[in-house]
Amino acid sequence: MKLQKPPPEIARMGLRGMKMVATVDGDFHPLERGLMNAVQENILDTEFELDDLEDITPRELAEGLPDSFQEQFFNGCLIAALIDGQASTAEGALLDEYALEFGIKSPELKNLHRAIDHHLLLFRFDVARRSFLGQRLKKRVQEEGIRGITSLVRGLVKSHDPKVSERYRSLEACAEGTLGRGYFDFVRNNQFSLPGEVGGPPEPIVFHDCLHVLAEYETSSLGETEIASFQAGLLRKQPMFGLFFMLAQFQLGIQVTPITEAESNQVDPEVMIKALVRGTHVNRDLTTNWDPWDDFNEPIVDLRRKYNILPR
Repeated sequence: MKLQKPPPEIARMGLRGMKMVATVDGDFHPLERGLMNAVQENILDTEFELDDLEDITPRELAEGLPDSFQEQFFNGCLIAALIDGQASTAEGALLDEYALEFGIKSPELKNLHRAIDHHLLLFRFDVARRSFLGQRLKKRVQEEGIRGITSLVRGLVKSHDPKVSERYRSLEACAEGTLGRGYFDFVRNNQFSLPGEVGGPPEPIVFHDCLHVLAEYETSSLGETEIASFQAGLLRKQPMFGLFFMLAQFQLGIQVTPITEAESNQVDPEVMIKALVRGTHVNRDLTTNWDPWDDFNEPIVDLRRKYNILPR
């Protein structure tokens, strides 16, 4: 994901529009305030007092915001509509006006309306297929065909595959400090299962736990919102669906992945934005086209330097 820092006057105008979305349903929720302040601190580098921001119309926004900042601003408004745990009809209608004035065709907005209208089957399917999870699974099936589909099904039904499990158990022999040993210890210390073991994840999901190791995020609910936000920052294709995935799974209580149960109201806006921005600094999309086996024998400190994973 690419984030731009606009001039202060443009940033202020965008914040006015973002506040309109946050308050259009009559309430300025603390999480919406927290999101806007986190955006100011970590992306915009501004310190505007939110209560002093004047109302602004969609037409005024379209005329005042340069084209190069409109999509980024619009995406921020989408997150503002979801951050309090539910999107309202009023928020959706205002975002429709923004999209019309900006000339934006947004699949994310379509899914926001699906959430509002409780069309959750379509919401789950589209968010899953467009997020890093869907992109990675699609790549696996394209590369391996029927064999790839079979291995995915085995992982999802949590069956035992001795050949796969032995391959991952061999990582215990990797040198201390390498990604392979770090991943093995991460799985065992958290009392998870390795791929191929009963209860283990499908192999295409291994990258996620490896990113936990490289980025040093915990496996608590809050830690999972951090790693998911970090992954959204890594994405080069449809990165907003990475955030939609995270917000659905941990804020809206809408289960998108069949592997993990959904939770509600777990997202801290400050933590989310910090992790997202950290992910944008990484110089390679490690979510969709990275095979951890290429790096299991490499020292973790070297991989952080290689991929520009900044300290927390």
